[in-house]
Amino acid sequence: MAEDDFTEPEKYDSWYEKYRDIYQKEMAFLQRLLEKDRFVEIGAGTGRFGGELGAFALVEISEQMIKYALKKGYEYVRADGQNLPFRKDSVDSALFAFSLPFIKDQQRALKEAFYAAKKKIVIVDLDPELSKNYVDGLRSLYKSYDPSFIENVKRFDKDAKTSRLTLQIDSERVTLIGFVIHKQDKRI
Repeated sequence: MAEDDFTEPEKYDSWYEKYRDIYQKEMAFLQRLLEKDRFVEIGAGTGRFGGELGAFALVEISEQMIKYALKKGYEYVRADGQNLPFRKDSVDSALFAFSLPFIKDQQRALKEAFYAAKKKIVIVDLDPELSKNYVDGLRSLYKSYDPSFIENVKRFDKDAKTSRLTLQIDSERVTLIGFVIHKQDKRI
């Protein structure tokens, strides 16, 4: 993850305050995918998702994001998503909530998450095809955003279960895509 993309955690968090209704729908979407799992969030940022959903551990590499989130009372593990400090099958699930497109070696991050998770990996982000204008705006703000994450997920597991949620943000319709890779369905 490009650490320099995330030097303004207050600005990042303020988007979710401005669009609180959207955020609540995103949270409900994540809860459905995670069920009641003991999970780790990879690329947790300010703790906006995993912290609120009760993650077992929040993993983040950006020192600025961690400092900001610590003020909210969240506990963090400072680590790169491409090199996780967890034992095999140490959590039920691993979550990438709006973070996988920012990780340089997405395949390696997926393998690390697969190693740590006993049951599944959950990936949620914007669908770059169905939210093109919004994604183009993100790419102009964040240099490291790579919308090819869908191809990487499909390369990792062509049978990943997919679900979508369409939301209205101002005058723009955006679509979230969620993938669930069940461990019993795949061997690495």
